Parts: sequence; C-alpha cells; structure tokens
Amino acid sequence: PLIIVTTIGLVGLEGMPWLMIGGILASVVLYVRLRDVSSLAPTAKAPPQWREALVAMRPLLVPVVGITVVRSFMAAALSTYLPLFLKSEGSNLWFAGAALAIFEGAGMVGSLSAGTISDRIGRRKVLAAAMALASPLMFAFMLTSGLARLPLLIALGFTALAIMPVMMALLQERYPENRAMANGMYLGLSFLSNAAATLALGILADAFSLRVAFTVSAAVPLLGLPLVAMLPGRRKV
Repeated sequence: PLIIVTTIGLVGLEGMPWLMIGGILASVVLYVRLRDVSSLAPTAKAPPQWREALVAMRPLLVPVVGITVVRSFMAAALSTYLPLFLKSEGSNLWFAGAALAIFEGAGMVGSLSAGTISDRIGRRKVLAAAMALASPLMFAFMLTSGLARLPLLIALGFTALAIMPVMMALLQERYPENRAMANGMYLGLSFLSNAAATLALGILADAFSLRVAFTVSAAVPLLGLPLVAMLPGRRKV
C-alpha cells in the first residue's frame, strides 16, 4: 500500500503499470529458486474418495461455513474499503495507504502468534477470543479519528486476521488423512465468502454510507461466537 500510494502521488494512476516490474522480478526469482524442486509427492496411502471425505467432514461444515462467512465481512471491510473509508472522513491518501499497511502487517504478526498460542491453549479458545475482541475494537476504531486510530488498527489486524490460520490448523489437525482436500475446501470457501462480502458491503455503502457498511461489518462477527462452541476439540492421535 505504501508503494502504491507513493506511486500515485508522484506519477498518478497512469504510472501504475510500472509496478508490474516488481511482480515480474519476483516471478523470475521464484523460478530460479524453485526450478529444481521436485513436484512429485512422496508415496503415501491413497486418500479417501471425495464423497467419503465430505461425509467425514460433515460435523464441521456448519460451524466452519458460519464462522468463515461472518469473519469475511470484517476482513473485506478492512482489507478492501479501509483507505476509501479514511479518505471519506478527511484523511489524506498517504495516511490511508499507511493505515492499510499497518493493518496488514499487524495481521501477519497476529497470524503467526495465533497459531503458536492455539497450539498451547487450544483452537477454540483463540478463535473465541479473536472474534470477541475484534468487534469492540472495530467500533472503537470508528469512534476515534486521526493518529488515535493507529493502535486500534494494530489490535484489529492482530485479532481479525488471526482467525484464518487457526481454522486451517484445526481442519488439518482434525483430518490428517485428507489434509489437502480440507485445506482446499476451506480456502475456496474463504475466497468465495470474501468476494460476496466485498460486493455486499459495496452495495450497502452505495445505498447508505461507508460508515453504515463498517458498522454492519463490526457487528456481524459476533454472530459467529456461538458457532465456535460447535467446533470439535483437538483430535487425539
């Protein structure tokens, strides 16, 4: 975000295509570093058929789908509409971009920390704490202004973005014999729900305002708290 807003400030939107150079260079580096890595998986027991796997995952589908959907509203609001929201409330473009960078950076730290913490105290406890804290932090963020919002953004990134890796760990831990399918299902559901939430919040913002859309995105995650109790505990090996 910082590179993008700096580019826009210096050369305008017309200069954005030059940023492709960074992506091209990254692709070249990845090709050079990974071209000799084998893509063959080690010999393992044949995984169950997808129908059997779905039946086995059925007890988890309802809470996982519900938590993923309600989480996507806050994630979409902060990841997609945060700069626009700040601009609409008087912030300049650079501050809006910096705020998004701070939020995403805190989310990276939160994701790494949440996984480690959930290994020690349990997945459900971390998920419940993250979802319970994210909503009041979002409301507090909306009630403040200026630099006072930055510490709240750090706390929001730490909590709101910590849910996804913990859910992935729970699924892979629960279904070790079919981790690829469990992981793929969850990621596919997450991408789909994020896209739908982004569209829904955009329609809501056009009909009313971005503040109304942010208010809804702050309240919706609370609906997922009862679903956390439906998640199974750690699978015993």
